[in-house]
Amino acid sequence: MKLATWVKPLLSAVIFVTVLAPGADAAAKDDPKDKAGIITRSFPAKSGVSSEAEIVIDASAEKVANVLSDPKNFIPLLPAHSINVLKSSPEAQVVAIEMRKPWPIGTVKWIEDVVSFRDPDGKSYVVERNAQSGGFFKRLSARWRVMPHPDSESERCVVTYYVSMEPGQWAPEWMLRRGNLTGIVDTLARLRRFVDTAATVPALAHQ
Repeated sequence: MKLATWVKPLLSAVIFVTVLAPGADAAAKDDPKDKAGIITRSFPAKSGVSSEAEIVIDASAEKVANVLSDPKNFIPLLPAHSINVLKSSPEAQVVAIEMRKPWPIGTVKWIEDVVSFRDPDGKSYVVERNAQSGGFFKRLSARWRVMPHPDSESERCVVTYYVSMEPGQWAPEWMLRRGNLTGIVDTLARLRRFVDTAATVPALAHQ
């Protein structure tokens, strides 16, 4: 009985970190240079964890914002197994996300509201993602901010990815923080690689 009291929470924690970590296929494609120059930060949180990371990408802020505002790009970026846009309007989209992980995790699903807009400063782009209740996360709030690099004319930008979240199952705070930061950094690295290899990107539909 004593074994069960600590094995179950530990298994839940391991499952959570595994969900945030990239799959074997994504990890195999990782290149250390994709993570070069990424700056990470962690913030106090009443529950769960809050972290962010910042990266400089050799592309215009508009191009990168167009990539992030299109839910179909969540498949290679998060990465996800499938994305289903349930509702769409010029102001917001409702998106169902599905991830598939090896046993004992299996399929993980949640639904989130995605909103894209221009910052009042007229230069930055913002993409916000907030999970609805009832999915894998008890709380998930993510925000991309893309702004032109202050030392360049147009072809470089600074991307900040902030994630504040709390899983539905208990996990140690240190493990949550590590899993959250790892997921953020890996996603930024995939974004850099995706933008480098992407061809033309359509204009931002909602600003």
